[in-house]
Amino acid sequence: MKLFLCSHFSSVGSLIKEEIENKKVAFIPTASLREGYTGYVGSARKLFKKLGAIVTEIDISTEAYSTI
Repeated sequence: MKLFLCSHFSSVGSLIKEEIENKKVAFIPTASLREGYTGYVGSARKLFKKLGAIVTEIDISTEAYSTI
């Protein structure tokens, strides 16, 4: 398993296309829940799909610990 943390994925996502194509990705937008502007979250979702990632979105602030 590899861990990649990024606050603005649409700026760097295309640089790691080969690393995420056909790979399972956990998308965790929890930090954006308190933000006024969240357009970057939608951009990241779209880019993950465009790059061929298999995306599972999870909100770690509400999900049960056993699920995470």
